[in-house]
Amino acid sequence: MLGMFKTLVAAGLLSVVAALPADTSAKCVPTADTCRPFGLVQGNSSSYFIQSTGSPNLVWQAEDVTPTSFGFIDLAPKASATNSQLWAIQGFNRHDSFSFVSKGPTSNVCANGDGGPLDTNACDTVFNTIATDQDAQFFITCQTCGSTSATGCQFQSAGEGQCASFLNKQQTTVKLDDCVNTAPHQLWDIVSA
Repeated sequence: MLGMFKTLVAAGLLSVVAALPADTSAKCVPTADTCRPFGLVQGNSSSYFIQSTGSPNLVWQAEDVTPTSFGFIDLAPKASATNSQLWAIQGFNRHDSFSFVSKGPTSNVCANGDGGPLDTNACDTVFNTIATDQDAQFFITCQTCGSTSATGCQFQSAGEGQCASFLNKQQTTVKLDDCVNTAPHQLWDIVSA
């Protein structure tokens, strides 16, 4: 009798668990998320364009660049020889998160995602340490990944939980916004320079 009671209770619990709705609150993953870009060349020698998936001629550009800083990140037409448009990538935590290091300043300066427009985070030791500031790290999920590029990626700030986005072709400052996996302005391609 006790064995039959345990069986009925276990079956009842399983039906309750099976009836719970799926968690749909995770919004910062592309609908066809298949990879993280850990196969890309990383470190100071890497150079990538970060381009809009929907507008591939528009790439991240560090603005107001000095030797030790930049003011913010904007989108600009791709130019092949512009250091302010080139970014090195460094992975952390077994490639769970990544930092973007601008090739514009002469010192290591990372993109900073601490709310609003992406700006500067000094990250001098980014290439020879096991971590950097949380606001200078992003979780990256992509639709395709390779050794020279990754496409259809969303960049979620490890510090803020929001995703890198821009409003439209007229308002191109790259900023953090609530993550939406269907927003075309939140999808990025990482392309070898």
